[in-house]
Amino acid sequence: MQLKKPKYLLITQKLGLKLPLVWCGSAFLIGVFTQEIAAAIFISFSSFFLTWLTCKLSGFFFSFQEHSGILKNHTYDNVIKAIWFITLFCLVVNFFKSLLIKTGSEAFLGCVFSIVYYAFMLSASNRWGMYFVEKRV
Repeated sequence: MQLKKPKYLLITQKLGLKLPLVWCGSAFLIGVFTQEIAAAIFISFSSFFLTWLTCKLSGFFFSFQEHSGILKNHTYDNVIKAIWFITLFCLVVNFFKSLLIKTGSEAFLGCVFSIVYYAFMLSASNRWGMYFVEKRV
């Protein structure tokens, strides 16, 4: 029995890598005007690359469930939801901590790189419902 995918996971899946692309593009434009140009380029591109890489690697680890059935399917859904909510919390906390506590280039770096947490959210939303199905020989 497969449950209906929650709306927040569907929205995350639909946004895909477009959100980090817009985030890093905006950070690049802000960085060009407020930071050194080389730093703005490096931070924006490396943030997007790290988001993409993290999404692929976490998706790889989440795929173990589909092939080995480590967890029961309903437990796996709850783990995926927990990962999504925990990383959303981490993204928001890291962004606001960088924005409010840090200053200058350190604040810029923290705010831009906080999007990397979104990679776990995206990967979790993509892997939700990928259940283990026992294959009889």
